[in-house]
Amino acid sequence: MLPDPAASRAVLIAVDTYRAVDGHAPMEPLPSVARGAKRLAHLLRDPAVWGLPRKHCVLLSNPARPDTVLEAVSRAARSATDTLLVYFAGHGWLEADNDLCLMLPGSHPDHLIRALKYRDLRSVLLARRRAHSQVVILDSCFSGAAVTAFMGGGFMGGGFVGGGFVGGGFVSGAQTVAHHALVDRTYLMTACAPQELAYAPPDEPYPAFTGELIRTLEHGIPGAPDPLPMDAVFRQLRDALAAKQRPRPQASAINVGHEIALARNRARTPPHPERRPLPPPPAVPAGHRWWRRPSLWLPSALLLTASLAAVPLVPLLTDGGDETARPHLNRHTDPCTLTAPAALARYGETEQDPAYGGFDRCDVLVHRADGGTVDVRVELDPAAPETTEPARTVGSVKVLKTPPDDGTCERRLAPSGEDATVTISAKDDGESGDGDDPPLCEMADTATNSALAALNEGKVRPRTTPFPANSLFHRNACALIDPTPLHAGPPRPGFANWLCRYSSTTTDLDAVIFFDRGQPPSPADGTPTRIRDHQALLHPAPDGPHTFQIQITQRTYTDTRNRELTETLNITLSGNAPQKSLRALALTLADTATAKLSKPT
Repeated sequence: MLPDPAASRAVLIAVDTYRAVDGHAPMEPLPSVARGAKRLAHLLRDPAVWGLPRKHCVLLSNPARPDTVLEAVSRAARSATDTLLVYFAGHGWLEADNDLCLMLPGSHPDHLIRALKYRDLRSVLLARRRAHSQVVILDSCFSGAAVTAFMGGGFMGGGFVGGGFVGGGFVSGAQTVAHHALVDRTYLMTACAPQELAYAPPDEPYPAFTGELIRTLEHGIPGAPDPLPMDAVFRQLRDALAAKQRPRPQASAINVGHEIALARNRARTPPHPERRPLPPPPAVPAGHRWWRRPSLWLPSALLLTASLAAVPLVPLLTDGGDETARPHLNRHTDPCTLTAPAALARYGETEQDPAYGGFDRCDVLVHRADGGTVDVRVELDPAAPETTEPARTVGSVKVLKTPPDDGTCERRLAPSGEDATVTISAKDDGESGDGDDPPLCEMADTATNSALAALNEGKVRPRTTPFPANSLFHRNACALIDPTPLHAGPPRPGFANWLCRYSSTTTDLDAVIFFDRGQPPSPADGTPTRIRDHQALLHPAPDGPHTFQIQITQRTYTDTRNRELTETLNITLSGNAPQKSLRALALTLADTATAKLSKPT
């Protein structure tokens, strides 16, 4: 059985850059190590492989100090109750007593004080362990004057023979290190056998060992079980590397550790493009955390002023009629045509996700080298009221800047003649590694320039994939509830009526009804219930004691990336009222809304 991603953790350590230490020349850089670790992290997060949430899969790139690694592993070991994976790739060295040193950027064979001692890592794994299973994977490399020629040829790793150094690798014998690493129900795999060099092909993107591991996770193993036990993975790597006349990996297991499975067998299921998992819809939304919790965001344009009540509803267009007669920005507009992921590639690896949240947005996730992610979001909003913000005009589009706030930088575009605006934001996910803070406003400006070009050059296009008849895409949030119990004023709709906001005229009660997309709601995030034919989740006090939310599932489907996603109708109440009263009112509104929906699928 595949380990539960919610109860599992992974820590990947990749060291590809070394610096001079105490007058010693730096160890050789290992660019393929960085690429391999990053790809491995992506696969572990892929729902078609394991599906670890991003926050459960930490990639430490070039950590400066041993305690940085030990603290990260300690946190993961304390949190993981199912399975813990620790992976290291980089130079390795052996001390005089044959103890393994994992070389960090500031370490050197003649200066091992800044190296990560494997015995210290093992002590943390033993002392902090809560996980049922542990997997340790070591792809270690070497440096040293005796093997400079090998490094030039793309070799890494090595061994130790009769007290004389012949490599700089991480083992005096793979079995010795393996048994050094063992803890209860553990599987350990090393890149090479005793007295053997591990190989980093100079013309390949990954080290030989990690590269075969990546290929196995990407393509699976025909005829092997699903999910893949570590023993099957090891045999696949051993045979594939031997066929290429490359060093053979070694492995050790204890307490049926060979049965641990970390990945689905993609040879047993249709392959699809690898993507990272969406953040699961959480049960505890709070304040300004809407960005990372897309099920609860409120568009900024709707929060600017109550005068938005005067904004007319966007017409509900049908699929017929003259497409050229429609304005550029309507419910059929594909917001992804306003993005250009390639323009953001200089900041990190990019991926465009058209289903990261509601129907009115498209996100480009920029995965930085330090392990952090910046979410660059393009969102269609209703036309905003006039503002005194500084503005410039580019072509037929007015550009408005707002000061950076709370780790976010935002721009707004107001195309001439449109009844809609475009909001562009860059938001740090708060999980960056040791690197500098991301240049959020620079990234927002880059995305803004791409959107400006699309608007001014007429490159905005309609969606190419239709939504089924029972999709919330076709619904009007303002038409789903009876606002009478709210004693509310006029509704304030979001773009294309996919959101509707009400404020009571007699109390401080506010209600927001909106549609969202994401991973299926988890019972761990709230209280499951049923409202008519629909599954629902109750979220008491999601944003303080005077809030309540109901999340109603309308449609569950598999997208083109083989992700299981849901469309949800969400009702959020806030106001100075007891939880009991908020709950009763939310259930009343939810009952009215679900009665107007088609049966869920």
